[in-house]
Amino acid sequence: MLLCQITDLHITRPGALACGRVDTAQALRRAIATINRWTPRPDAVIATGDLIDTPHLSEYEVLRECLAELTIPLYLVVGNHDHREGLRAAFPQHTYLHAASEFVQYRVDLGPLTVLALDTQDPPNPGGHLCEARLTWLDEQLHACAGRPTIIAMHHPPFETGIEFMDGYGLTAQGRAGFASVVSRHRHIERVISGHLHRSIQASVEGAPGVMASTCMSTAHQITLGLSPGAPGSIILEPPGFALHLWQPGAGVRTHLAYVGPHDGPYSFDGESVS
Repeated sequence: MLLCQITDLHITRPGALACGRVDTAQALRRAIATINRWTPRPDAVIATGDLIDTPHLSEYEVLRECLAELTIPLYLVVGNHDHREGLRAAFPQHTYLHAASEFVQYRVDLGPLTVLALDTQDPPNPGGHLCEARLTWLDEQLHACAGRPTIIAMHHPPFETGIEFMDGYGLTAQGRAGFASVVSRHRHIERVISGHLHRSIQASVEGAPGVMASTCMSTAHQITLGLSPGAPGSIILEPPGFALHLWQPGAGVRTHLAYVGPHDGPYSFDGESVS
C-alpha cells in the first residue's frame, strides 16, 4: 500500500503569487505530473491542508482545475488557510467531506490500511485546536478500526518543532495533550501525518510512546529552517516535493521524500544515463 501525501498547496487567484513570489498553481501542476508518472503507482493521494491561500473562494475553483489533472484517488484535509463550507461546495463529488458535522473529518479504508482525517482548524486563529468533540470522534473511530493499521492525517502537527515562530501558530497545548491521551490508548496507529510546517520533520508524540508523527514539505514554497530562538519567520524556495508512505505487512510504514524537478539524472554509478 503506497499513500502519497501532498500539503500546503496555497493555491491563489489567477495572476496572484503566494508571498509575492510563488506561482502555486503551476507548482501544484508540476507535482501532479510527477505523481501521475510515479512507479509504482500510489494507491491514493491525501492533501493535508492549506489547499488555498487567503481563503478567497475563487481559489477553490483554481484548485479544482489543478486537481482534475490527478489520475489517482484523492482525499482532502482542511488547514488553517481553508474554508470548510467553501471546500465542501467546491468538491460536491467528494462525499466524505459532507458528513453531518461542523468538522471536516472522516474515515477511509484503503485496502488493509485505514486513514482517519482529523480537522484541527480553529478559525479565525492560524493555530490549531482539538476540542472534546473532535477528540471523542477520534477515539471512537480508533476503537472502530482496532486491529487495522491506521494513519491519522491532520494539518497541524501534534508536536512542537523547534521552529519558534511556527510553533506559535501550532496546535494548542491543550489540543496536543488531548491528542496524546487518545492515541496512547491505541496500538494500531502506524503514523500521524501532518502539514503546516512546509518542511519534513519527524518526532514522537509526547505522552504517547511509540506513536510517530511527521510533517511534509510543500508542493510550493518551504519555511526557512530557523532553529535559533527569535529567528525571524520567512520562506525559502528550496525544492518542492511530496511524501510517499509505504506500508507493508510486518514492516509497517516507511516514509520516503520525493522532490519535484527539474533535476538531473538518474545515472548509474559509473556515470551512464539510466533510462
